Amino acid sequence: MTRPLSGLIVALLIGLAACSTSASPDVTKVRDPASVAAGAGLYEANCARCHGADLGGGRGESGGLAPSLATRVGPSDAVLIEAVKRGAGLGMPAFATQLEESEIASIIDYVRSVQADRLDS
Repeated sequence: MTRPLSGLIVALLIGLAACSTSASPDVTKVRDPASVAAGAGLYEANCARCHGADLGGGRGESGGLAPSLATRVGPSDAVLIEAVKRGAGLGMPAFATQLEESEIASIIDYVRSVQADRLDS
């Protein structure tokens, strides 16, 4: 499978999962506080400029609209990790060469902790 096609498949999976009315069980999974804290800093350094400091979405560096991560809770952790590694949608860059898999997992832990907090509100 070619890289653009695999990115499209990941984007489609995220889109389909986002249409779900129920949250992934991964949202409510208990997260390691140290991983969440590390993920907050990694998110700020790598994701906030496109997805917003509050995870609310916004215009990315390429001008595309980056979706809210605070409200799109459908995809599993595994799908999100692949999207970060390979890139997704129409402009999200791949981070596989910039971030270790453990760093990506920490970012996911941080995003999930924010999502869980908002579901509890």
